[in-house]
Amino acid sequence: MDDAQIQRIINHSEFQSMAKKKTSLGLIFSIITLIVWFGYLLLVGFDPEMFAAPLSAGSTVPVGFYIVVAIMIFVPVITWVYVSKANGEFDTMTRKVIDDINSGKV
Repeated sequence: MDDAQIQRIINHSEFQSMAKKKTSLGLIFSIITLIVWFGYLLLVGFDPEMFAAPLSAGSTVPVGFYIVVAIMIFVPVITWVYVSKANGEFDTMTRKVIDDINSGKV
């Protein structure tokens, strides 16, 4: 790939749109993930007794177990959402850019 072709890709409106969407989605998901992880750490640090307390009267399973399970479910779900978006919308946008460049439209 030569420099002229790279410049055409970078200047392509669909590529610029895709780059903005990927950046904003990645930033949003990163912030959400950091809030979840740091929220968990702050909760453990400032209220450890809550993690040992049972969820309801007569229960032997502590609240902390449910919080950890929720986080363990959250991580694959948010990853799946990003991968689905990347394999769907972003791949379609990438294919359009490649097709436009190869056909000489840009």
